[in-house]
Amino acid sequence: MIVPVRDRRALLRQLLDALAVQTFRDFEVIVVDDGSRDGSAGEARADASLGRPVRVVVSDGEGAVAARRSGVAAAVGEVLAFTDSDCVPAAGWLAAGVGAIDAGADVVQGLTRPRRAMRPLERSVSAERADGLYATCNVFYRGAAFAAAGGFDVGGLRLGFRADGRTRRLGFGEDTIVGWQVGRRGHATFAAGAVVEHEVLPPDLADALSRAWLAGAFPALVAEVPELRETLLEHRCLLGSSRVALYAAAVLMVAGRRRAAAGALGVWGARWARIAWSGQGSPGRRLAALPALLAIDAVTGAALVAGSIRSGTLVL
Repeated sequence: MIVPVRDRRALLRQLLDALAVQTFRDFEVIVVDDGSRDGSAGEARADASLGRPVRVVVSDGEGAVAARRSGVAAAVGEVLAFTDSDCVPAAGWLAAGVGAIDAGADVVQGLTRPRRAMRPLERSVSAERADGLYATCNVFYRGAAFAAAGGFDVGGLRLGFRADGRTRRLGFGEDTIVGWQVGRRGHATFAAGAVVEHEVLPPDLADALSRAWLAGAFPALVAEVPELRETLLEHRCLLGSSRVALYAAAVLMVAGRRRAAAGALGVWGARWARIAWSGQGSPGRRLAALPALLAIDAVTGAALVAGSIRSGTLVL
């Protein structure tokens, strides 16, 4: 099992405690410390000193993708299991994932859900069906099949963004690409019993806007993995339907129909107001989040349009 970590000592402790009570016992945890300054590596080594099957590999701070590659290089098991330091697997997580591999699968996506209900602008991960992304917070590979597919690509250039510091740290699409490469050659499945709860992270508008702009790589990812039109996209081209009225407003504005464009913008804003109002937290907090939600959605839409033009593949 491979877990990258950087400055998440308290969250890592939750993960390690959850792994210590797994019903499947024949495993080793490889914690890849990616330049932590908060003692995360020491937290993992403390488990090793207690006799738990935990080993620490020190990475050079190049980001989660490179850290996972270091973990893969250090692994000796026949099955590679991936999760993240901000996750808490259920006690039967390993048993369900390894069981699916034993039953003939080469890649297994597990069920991921937020640890609690989310308030506006908070961030987590949810995958309660086979969405085709094969996110590394909850995925299993037959080791030989993963190696034959070439593992994770750290470049990012194939998806249309520079391999600069941020994209190299975060990664984008490398997990999806290798998942489909393995699945096309062998057998892929979804294991609903392999449950991981993902931490709900606090609001960070700058980070949210940066991640929204990275959505511009989705069209190139869909060009690389066209199967995502069936597993992930709505109506084969929409990465969520929240921006349909926004796109309509842009088209109407270009066409000179300003009144109709304003009406479409009103529909877009009203939809997000309903989303904000129906969320968790106090009414004031929910409504205060509305401008940020609109900004994030607008940046996502602009990024997808730019990415669609750049890649010649329509994803909106």
